[in-house]
Amino acid sequence: MDRSGVAWHWSMLRAPVDAPLPSRRRLLVPAVVFAVASTVVALAAMYVQGLLPASVPSANEPFHYQGYEKVLRHVRADGDVDFSSIGRERAELDRFVESLASFSPHNRPEVFPTSEDALAFWLNAYHALVLQQVVDGYPYLESVHGLALGRFYWGRSWPVGGKRLTLWSLHHRILAREYADPRIHLALFQATRGGPRMDSTHFQPEFLDAQLNEASRRFVGDKRHVRLDRDTVYLAKLFETWREDFLAALPEGRRGNVLQFVWAFLPDTCEERPGCDTRADLDHACGPKLDRCHIVYEPEDPTLPDAAAREVRTER
Repeated sequence: MDRSGVAWHWSMLRAPVDAPLPSRRRLLVPAVVFAVASTVVALAAMYVQGLLPASVPSANEPFHYQGYEKVLRHVRADGDVDFSSIGRERAELDRFVESLASFSPHNRPEVFPTSEDALAFWLNAYHALVLQQVVDGYPYLESVHGLALGRFYWGRSWPVGGKRLTLWSLHHRILAREYADPRIHLALFQATRGGPRMDSTHFQPEFLDAQLNEASRRFVGDKRHVRLDRDTVYLAKLFETWREDFLAALPEGRRGNVLQFVWAFLPDTCEERPGCDTRADLDHACGPKLDRCHIVYEPEDPTLPDAAAREVRTER
């Protein structure tokens, strides 16, 4: 047999073995792509939900809020924040944020022995991380809603007590799930002028209930968030977003109407907030069961609650 015959002979013998390879490759490539994509999606979900681990550095001192309290002196009485001043004195803010890596109620429960201690920690941590992220983007950040797909709340993570937490995971996974208290939604500063406002003091375990009540009364008593117009009640969008949480907190028999929750925090009079709507106003408009009114949910003002004037802020 000449060489051409031998070549033909081996090509014929190899053909049955080689033929399936392209088919196997066609199956293998999509499987690998699917596996990689699934891993990426799973890691992304774990990242957003704050489930990825983080190192826990040794703490140089006991956990405290002293430095963070100094940062809050730059919050104005109306809730606007002097971000420029915080930026110039951000060392205290950064030190407090760094301390969060070593402590949390999850990894150091002995430091936060009561539910009030733990909830105060998470609220203060959330606000500190919001402030740091705004200051990092200042003065160019005009609105946290300007970042695509709500990235302000999930696009960055911080090490907190052994986990890398995003703002989204802090709010939705920890605060909303571990603490069945809808007042949290009315107290949590979101860096928007139309949302809950910042306070000039940190959340303190011994006064936490009173602080949450005051934050709720302040939010509900603001006509930007609750406004009556004959038989229509205009509510902040927040009441629709977290409607189920508000309803779950109501007594049996009143859980079908979010206005029952609103009524609980409306003022009896408007002496402190002239022009506000009162409980009596809501009763008169909507009836004793608060079921005669039409509810309209309105979007919040997304602008940054900046104490500086826009023209001054952008010139720096």
